Amino acid sequence: MSPLIGAIMLYLVALMAFMFGTVVFIRYAVNRAIGQKHRLLEEIMETGKLPQVWLDGAMRPSETEKQVKSLATYVRKTRLVDSEETRTLLLTRLENARSLGKE
Repeated sequence: MSPLIGAIMLYLVALMAFMFGTVVFIRYAVNRAIGQKHRLLEEIMETGKLPQVWLDGAMRPSETEKQVKSLATYVRKTRLVDSEETRTLLLTRLENARSLGKE
């Protein structure tokens, strides 16, 4: 095999590895930024309470309150909510869960 063909093959392998790494990283970042919020919202919708992850003592009440406010802000601004009725329902359930969590 000539050195030119070897260099081209090495370049192609490196390019494919870089592309694969980029895809894996993007999937991880999107899952962390969006997927996690939607899983939390789904848990709140199903149970009507704050997520157990927030209540099991790992977070202080002020941090939990901050997370709830952050999630409410996300629901108000995101375009990933089906309709305005769904957005209103999510915000209502989130507020109800917040009031239950304070008790």
